[in-house]
Amino acid sequence: MYLDQVNYELNKQINDFVCNSNDATTPEERIDILNQAWELLPKPATQFVEPTSAIACGISGSYKKIGDYPKALEWILIALEARKTVPDGSPFLWAGIIYYELGDMENAYKYFDLTYNELRYTPFSMEDKKYWQFYKQRKEKLNPKKKPKSKIRYFQTTFFVPYLTAATPTTWM
Repeated sequence: MYLDQVNYELNKQINDFVCNSNDATTPEERIDILNQAWELLPKPATQFVEPTSAIACGISGSYKKIGDYPKALEWILIALEARKTVPDGSPFLWAGIIYYELGDMENAYKYFDLTYNELRYTPFSMEDKKYWQFYKQRKEKLNPKKKPKSKIRYFQTTFFVPYLTAATPTTWM
């Protein structure tokens, strides 16, 4: 459900806070502005895909920027809960990054895999390469590629090789 479908005016007021938060000069200032928007949301806030997801992602991103990964995780999980009916790849990537920075590699891989399955490589290209490298190496370890076929088998199935039998003429001219 989207708040604008239930209360258009309140949604507009909250979105003004969200937009104004983009002009904040520090992550702490942005968190304060977005917390004001959060306080206006009817509870439980996760019943609304938007603006809950926008607020929670914004707060999470600000905590991530200042290195407070436990708080960033708390907020990205709220965004994921709000988006459970309408998934989006970006919060998956951010959750993976936060789990990675917290040292929880199992959950980091889980969310990176969700990101990759949803959006392929593109979101990884906008972040530090270490996340893509981790994902790629872990994926290869968990899902090793099949061994290549032997060259003999490849040759046998690719090229026509006449076989001599008792019924095969022995002169080839």
